[in-house]
Amino acid sequence: MFDLLIKNGTVIDGTGEARFTADVAITGEKIAAIEPHIPVEEARQVIDAQGLVVAPGFIDIHSHSDTYFLRDDRGESRIYQGVTTELAGQCGSTIYPCPPEHMERIRGFADAAVRDYASASFGEFLEKVQRDGKKMGTNLVPLIGHGALRCGVMGYEDRPATKEELEEMKRLLDEDMAHGVWGLSLGLGYTPGVSSDQEELCALGEVVARYQGIITSHMRDQGLGTPRSLEEMYEINRRTGAHVHIAHFKASGRAAWGKAPEFVDNVRKAQKDGIHVTVDLYPYLAASSGITNSFPKWTIQGGKEKAVAILQDPEKRGEIIRQLEERFSTKEDGEGLYVVTTEGRYPPADGKNIWQLSQELGLSMAETIAQVTVETQAQATCISFAMCQEDVDYMLSQKDFAIGSDGVSLPLAPEENEGKPHPRNFGTFPCFLRLAREKGFCTLEEAVHRITGLSARIIGLKDRGILRPGMQADITVFDGEKVTDKATYENPFQKPEGIHHVFMAGQAALLHGEQTDARLGRFLLKKQGFSGEYSISLDKK
Repeated sequence: MFDLLIKNGTVIDGTGEARFTADVAITGEKIAAIEPHIPVEEARQVIDAQGLVVAPGFIDIHSHSDTYFLRDDRGESRIYQGVTTELAGQCGSTIYPCPPEHMERIRGFADAAVRDYASASFGEFLEKVQRDGKKMGTNLVPLIGHGALRCGVMGYEDRPATKEELEEMKRLLDEDMAHGVWGLSLGLGYTPGVSSDQEELCALGEVVARYQGIITSHMRDQGLGTPRSLEEMYEINRRTGAHVHIAHFKASGRAAWGKAPEFVDNVRKAQKDGIHVTVDLYPYLAASSGITNSFPKWTIQGGKEKAVAILQDPEKRGEIIRQLEERFSTKEDGEGLYVVTTEGRYPPADGKNIWQLSQELGLSMAETIAQVTVETQAQATCISFAMCQEDVDYMLSQKDFAIGSDGVSLPLAPEENEGKPHPRNFGTFPCFLRLAREKGFCTLEEAVHRITGLSARIIGLKDRGILRPGMQADITVFDGEKVTDKATYENPFQKPEGIHHVFMAGQAALLHGEQTDARLGRFLLKKQGFSGEYSISLDKK
């Protein structure tokens, strides 16, 4: 007797191969059978999926949800999109590991809301989570943030690591990789990662390579300097063999618009030359980050606080202002950057673009950005319209580029959020499926593959991402003709349409379009067995 039977659905199995009509039976946590006809009498529960697509649970290959379950275990913005698994700890930012004698550093690196969970290791973090009985809505695949490693060992010092410091970073990384973490994330556009050099990255890459892990990268430059930034990643692979993955690939900034084909060709040439490099992107024109992401990188080497200090120094302030004036020289430039929230630090800026705020304050746009930065101590979150549609469409047409949200797990109620977050938090995957349908850059089978099987293969997940007997029963059931995003920049707090059911480990997380009370998320750990084969260990919350 099967526990669950999904009847009459159109199976798109995550491989990219043609769809077919079949019933999918589940026993316990696993897919038990996929057959043309399975009698309903053979199952305890039956879901009729007539006219709907039955697909693997969607995998968000670039997520920042790693600590959000500590605040809200529902994971609404993920579950309602059909997401069941997230590769988290991205862009160099985690709240572990750290040498025990420097724990004040990692606590300072963590957001205030989760500071008590900052830990000396990933294992210690798990112990705290389990001690407090925390649950979560989606599975999390953990990475170690390079920024956290560097912060814990070196603080925010803007210099190369010493031999002893590098050995300590390698030791901490090795300990967590042995515990089951999947790899290392780089945030080379942020402090303190921006202060690292090639030798440091390659030394850490050697540790990741020993565990056959992945190195994901928010590159040092995502605009005109992209070729140089890509080369830095390729060199890690050449020297260590570690798989390098380019996160949220883009042609950022007006000066780089139109260069998507050139940047894609660069990746293609590297792949042809034997570099193990993969890519993800999101289907939006805007990025989202802190306000200092608009600053020249030299201003944050040593910490975001350095940018604030420079702006408060009359003798040094001029150079930052001059460079900001070059970047924000037109009304359109200012309208392309708006403040999501200052979290109460400077309310006059909340929800306004820089051009609008500059008019209200009677300042230039550069001076306006400087004022917001100083007033908030560089803690303002912004959305930046940095890409053009032609470049985004071109990258979306690359059938081996996976899709990630670069978002977080958020509640849907506006009053439970700060400001108006990027719509990618609420709509990335339905948006991608809609665009594939409307613009025709790939078939529905290929689109599903890019948010399921392809992402699983890139990460190294072996028991999910495709529908096969014996695989984990993480399944999303949706309407292939009607699935669409509803979240906008003006009103991001809207559920997508067309996602009907979401099952995780054979249990319903979303049923008939509504989230259930079950919190089915787990940490998915990577373990090395005696045979040298890698398998997935599931630690239930």
